[in-house]
Amino acid sequence: MYPDKIIDFHTHVFPDKLYNAIRKWFINNAGWEFYFKGSSIDVLKFLEERKEIEYYLCFGYAHKPDISMGLNDFYASIKLNYKKAIPLACFHQDDADIDKVVKDAFSKGLKGFKLHCQVQKVTPDDERLFKAYDIIVDKGGFVIFHAGTGPFINEYVGFKYFENFLKKYPMMKCVVAHLGAFESKLFLEASLSFPNLFLDTSYTFIANPTNIMTAPVKLLKKACKKIFFGSDFPGICHSYEDSVLAISNLSLNEEEKRLIFYENAKYFLQNL
Repeated sequence: MYPDKIIDFHTHVFPDKLYNAIRKWFINNAGWEFYFKGSSIDVLKFLEERKEIEYYLCFGYAHKPDISMGLNDFYASIKLNYKKAIPLACFHQDDADIDKVVKDAFSKGLKGFKLHCQVQKVTPDDERLFKAYDIIVDKGGFVIFHAGTGPFINEYVGFKYFENFLKKYPMMKCVVAHLGAFESKLFLEASLSFPNLFLDTSYTFIANPTNIMTAPVKLLKKACKKIFFGSDFPGICHSYEDSVLAISNLSLNEEEKRLIFYENAKYFLQNL
């Protein structure tokens, strides 16, 4: 059954120049064809107008040092102008003043952050990130990590690095994007042992040029209170409905689906 209420924990919005560059890279290097062709404003309008979406988290990432503040201003403007949007901030491990970047984001009302370990070429346990983590823990924020090996593996991603981070910062609220693909079983199992670790479903269980994953249904059922629905919109090769149906069609009961599509995220956001 298609859900009547959704909190989408993983959508992407970038300034258009950066957005166009990212799409061009995936088209040229990964063979992707993006289903949604519009601008960043079109992305926001699409998400705002979908009746089943109550809120959506939207974010980008700092692919190089000292652009974080400018990007965070962009995300703060989204917060002011789009009622369903919950934009996140970003930081880069080599920002000249990383603690200032993080504190400034909180002052703008941005309580969450995106860290793309693969693109930023940094492991989650890198000491350059610790100042940012300490502030986020102190202020009760959270980080969404791209820490898994999909869609492209490099030396900065993988469960072993994230496990090091978890052991040092078990108190920090964190979400692993894409269910930690392609090491989903390890990340899901870790979520059962670490109360502050959650995962989102973006990118998973739909075949595309770089991903064909089989759903570990028994483990998903066991960890159903630790999972948030994420569409990865608009960075997908299929429709928004396909992202929803990929989760809705899993062999989960209605309560488990309701937790993943809505209740888990609602509880998490209310308790920040």
